[in-house]
Amino acid sequence: MLNIDHLRKQAKLYLRWHRTQYYPVAAQIRAVLPRYRRLNDREILAQPFLLSDAQELVARTVGFDSWEALHRGSHFVTQTRTGTPAMTTLVAAEPQLYVRDIVASCEFYSRMLGFSVAFIYGEPPFYAQVFRDGARLNLRQVDEPVVAARRDAIGGAGPCQADRTTGR
Repeated sequence: MLNIDHLRKQAKLYLRWHRTQYYPVAAQIRAVLPRYRRLNDREILAQPFLLSDAQELVARTVGFDSWEALHRGSHFVTQTRTGTPAMTTLVAAEPQLYVRDIVASCEFYSRMLGFSVAFIYGEPPFYAQVFRDGARLNLRQVDEPVVAARRDAIGGAGPCQADRTTGR
Protein backbone atom coordinates (compact mmCIF):
# COMPACT_ATOMS: atom_id res chain seq x y z
CA MET A 1 0.00 0.00 0.00
CA LEU A 2 1.31 3.43 -0.90
CA ASN A 3 1.68 6.00 1.88
CA ILE A 4 0.03 9.14 0.49
CA ASP A 5 1.60 11.37 3.16
CA HIS A 6 5.05 10.17 2.18
CA LEU A 7 4.26 10.81 -1.50
CA ARG A 8 3.04 14.36 -0.69
CA LYS A 9 6.34 15.06 1.06
CA GLN A 10 8.23 13.61 -1.88
CA ALA A 11 6.37 15.96 -4.26
CA LYS A 12 7.25 18.94 -2.05
CA LEU A 13 10.88 17.81 -2.05
CA TYR A 14 10.94 17.68 -5.87
CA LEU A 15 9.41 21.16 -5.94
CA ARG A 16 12.05 22.49 -3.52
CA TRP A 17 14.86 20.86 -5.52
CA HIS A 18 13.58 22.49 -8.70
CA ARG A 19 13.35 25.91 -7.02
CA THR A 20 16.89 25.63 -5.66
CA GLN A 21 18.20 24.64 -9.11
CA TYR A 22 19.34 21.18 -7.96
CA TYR A 23 20.48 19.78 -11.30
CA PRO A 24 19.94 16.03 -10.65
CA VAL A 25 16.17 16.61 -10.33
CA ALA A 26 16.09 17.88 -13.92
CA ALA A 27 17.06 14.42 -15.17
CA GLN A 28 14.20 12.84 -13.24
CA ILE A 29 11.73 15.40 -14.57
CA ARG A 30 12.89 14.81 -18.14
CA ALA A 31 12.70 11.02 -17.79
CA VAL A 32 9.20 10.94 -16.32
CA LEU A 33 7.23 13.94 -17.65
CA PRO A 34 6.79 13.83 -21.43
CA ARG A 35 6.51 17.61 -21.93
CA TYR A 36 10.09 18.05 -20.63
CA ARG A 37 11.71 15.30 -22.74
CA ARG A 38 13.26 17.63 -25.33
CA LEU A 39 14.66 20.14 -22.82
CA ASN A 40 18.13 20.12 -21.31
CA ASP A 41 18.75 20.47 -17.55
CA ARG A 42 19.14 24.24 -17.66
CA GLU A 43 15.92 24.69 -19.65
CA ILE A 44 13.98 22.41 -17.31
CA LEU A 45 15.15 24.33 -14.25
CA ALA A 46 14.24 27.63 -15.95
CA GLN A 47 10.65 26.47 -16.65
CA PRO A 48 7.89 27.15 -14.11
CA PHE A 49 7.39 24.01 -12.01
CA LEU A 50 4.31 23.90 -9.79
CA LEU A 51 3.28 21.62 -6.99
CA SER A 52 0.87 19.95 -9.44
CA ASP A 53 3.84 19.18 -11.72
CA ALA A 54 5.75 17.67 -8.79
CA GLN A 55 2.70 15.61 -7.83
CA GLU A 56 2.40 14.34 -11.39
CA LEU A 57 6.11 13.41 -11.28
CA VAL A 58 5.55 11.39 -8.11
CA ALA A 59 2.39 9.74 -9.48
CA ARG A 60 4.05 8.70 -12.74
CA THR A 61 7.10 7.43 -10.87
CA VAL A 62 4.94 4.98 -8.91
CA GLY A 63 2.93 3.89 -11.97
CA PHE A 64 -0.11 6.18 -12.15
CA ASP A 65 -1.05 8.59 -14.95
CA SER A 66 -1.84 11.48 -12.63
CA TRP A 67 -1.91 12.58 -9.00
CA GLU A 68 -5.70 12.21 -8.98
CA ALA A 69 -5.44 8.62 -10.21
CA LEU A 70 -2.87 7.91 -7.50
CA HIS A 71 -5.03 9.52 -4.83
CA ARG A 72 -8.16 7.59 -5.91
CA GLY A 73 -6.47 4.26 -6.48
CA SER A 74 -3.52 4.14 -4.12
CA HIS A 75 -5.00 1.20 -2.23
CA PHE A 76 -5.37 -0.91 -5.39
CA VAL A 77 -2.66 -3.10 -6.88
CA THR A 78 -2.62 -2.40 -10.60
CA GLN A 79 -2.28 -5.27 -13.05
CA THR A 80 -0.11 -5.44 -16.15
CA ARG A 81 -1.40 -6.71 -19.50
CA THR A 82 -0.10 -10.17 -18.65
CA GLY A 83 -2.19 -10.27 -15.47
CA THR A 84 0.74 -10.19 -13.09
CA PRO A 85 0.88 -7.55 -10.36
CA ALA A 86 2.59 -4.37 -11.54
CA MET A 87 5.87 -3.43 -9.94
CA THR A 88 7.18 0.05 -9.43
CA THR A 89 9.55 0.97 -12.23
CA LEU A 90 12.88 2.43 -11.29
CA VAL A 91 13.28 5.40 -13.59
CA ALA A 92 16.69 6.55 -12.51
CA ALA A 93 19.52 5.81 -10.12
CA GLU A 94 22.35 8.23 -9.51
CA PRO A 95 25.16 6.65 -7.52
CA GLN A 96 27.63 8.90 -5.76
CA LEU A 97 31.24 8.06 -6.65
CA TYR A 98 34.06 9.42 -4.53
CA VAL A 99 37.06 10.56 -6.57
CA ARG A 100 40.33 12.36 -5.87
CA ASP A 101 40.29 14.61 -8.95
CA ILE A 102 37.03 15.80 -10.53
CA VAL A 103 38.56 17.07 -13.77
CA ALA A 104 40.60 13.90 -14.38
CA SER A 105 37.58 11.72 -13.54
CA CYS A 106 35.31 13.63 -15.94
CA GLU A 107 37.94 13.28 -18.65
CA PHE A 108 38.27 9.52 -17.98
CA TYR A 109 34.51 8.92 -18.12
CA SER A 110 34.21 11.05 -21.26
CA ARG A 111 37.15 9.72 -23.28
CA MET A 112 37.36 6.14 -22.12
CA LEU A 113 33.75 5.23 -21.35
CA GLY A 114 31.72 7.49 -23.66
CA PHE A 115 29.98 9.58 -21.00
CA SER A 116 29.18 13.28 -21.39
CA VAL A 117 29.63 15.85 -18.65
CA ALA A 118 26.27 17.20 -17.41
CA PHE A 119 27.77 19.77 -15.03
CA ILE A 120 30.77 20.60 -12.87
CA TYR A 121 30.37 22.62 -9.66
CA GLY A 122 32.88 24.72 -7.78
CA GLU A 123 36.06 26.64 -8.30
CA PRO A 124 38.15 24.54 -7.99
CA PRO A 125 35.70 21.79 -9.02
CA PHE A 126 34.45 19.54 -6.21
CA TYR A 127 31.26 17.96 -7.64
CA ALA A 128 30.18 16.83 -11.11
CA GLN A 129 27.78 14.61 -12.96
CA VAL A 130 28.44 12.50 -16.05
CA PHE A 131 25.80 10.70 -18.10
CA ARG A 132 25.41 8.20 -20.89
CA ASP A 133 22.12 6.77 -22.12
CA GLY A 134 20.01 6.40 -18.96
CA ALA A 135 22.94 6.29 -16.55
CA ARG A 136 24.01 9.27 -14.47
CA LEU A 137 26.96 9.19 -12.09
CA ASN A 138 27.57 11.87 -9.48
CA LEU A 139 31.27 12.44 -8.83
CA ARG A 140 32.28 13.93 -5.50
CA GLN A 141 35.83 14.91 -4.66
CA VAL A 142 37.28 13.63 -1.40
CA ASP A 143 40.78 14.19 -0.10
CA GLU A 144 40.80 11.33 2.41
CA PRO A 145 39.61 7.74 2.00
CA VAL A 146 35.88 7.45 2.67
CA VAL A 147 36.20 4.03 4.31
CA ALA A 148 39.07 3.25 6.64
CA ALA A 149 41.30 0.63 5.03
CA ARG A 150 42.72 -0.78 8.25
CA ARG A 151 40.75 -2.54 10.98
CA ASP A 152 42.63 -0.76 13.79
CA ALA A 153 41.73 2.62 12.26
CA ILE A 154 38.07 2.03 13.18
CA GLY A 155 38.56 0.91 16.75
CA GLY A 156 39.99 -2.59 16.70
CA ALA A 157 38.18 -5.88 16.31
CA GLY A 158 34.67 -5.89 14.97
CA PRO A 159 31.65 -7.35 16.76
CA CYS A 160 31.94 -10.70 14.96
CA GLN A 161 35.43 -11.46 16.21
CA ALA A 162 35.96 -13.27 19.49
CA ASP A 163 37.64 -11.50 22.39
CA ARG A 164 41.15 -12.96 22.54
CA THR A 165 41.39 -12.79 26.35
CA THR A 166 38.09 -14.48 27.23
CA GLY A 167 37.59 -16.61 24.12
CA ARG A 168 34.04 -15.27 23.65
